[in-house]
Amino acid sequence: MNPLTPLLDRRSYSYSKLTYPGPSEEELKQLFDLVMTTPDHGNLKPWRFVVARGEEKMNKLAEVTLAMYKRQSPNGELKDEAYRAVEYLKKLPMMLFVMTDVDPDHKVSLWDQYLSAGAATQNIMNGLHLQGYGGLWYTFLANDEVKPLLGLKAEDQVAAAIAIGTPKPEFVKKIKRQSPNEYCFEWEGLGVPPTKLFS
Repeated sequence: MNPLTPLLDRRSYSYSKLTYPGPSEEELKQLFDLVMTTPDHGNLKPWRFVVARGEEKMNKLAEVTLAMYKRQSPNGELKDEAYRAVEYLKKLPMMLFVMTDVDPDHKVSLWDQYLSAGAATQNIMNGLHLQGYGGLWYTFLANDEVKPLLGLKAEDQVAAAIAIGTPKPEFVKKIKRQSPNEYCFEWEGLGVPPTKLFS
């Protein structure tokens, strides 16, 4: 059996496809234990995590999100999709923010530190899948407007805002994946174009 099989079915689920329950306290601890295996040049741990969960906090987060949609609208008017997104957000059990916590004076480059935060995010996505949960790497809430809410320094970024819940059964299905053949190459030496790795 292919040892990677459990991860080959990982997929993202939109808000509307996620419901309660979310991860328990113990499952969150296990998830963050997995994060600690993330490649991290210099062992800096250049990431931090903030979890928003529970109906009251998710409603507050939905209000903040709606206000952000309004500010980013050219005329201040909102499309139906903005209202739908906010309503789905209210129904989520949890949102997990991944933030960078970089040291700009360290010999390890900022690029390396930012990449490590991205790798930590993917570890979370994989871990959620293995635990039986679904996640959506939501980019709208990963922007500069969120920084003050999370107490970030100017040089830090919100790497991800991950919507988390249990996938509704009717949406749990295999996805036909693209072949990796077009994206993988073998190095043939200096000055020689790489050749395809797989025929």
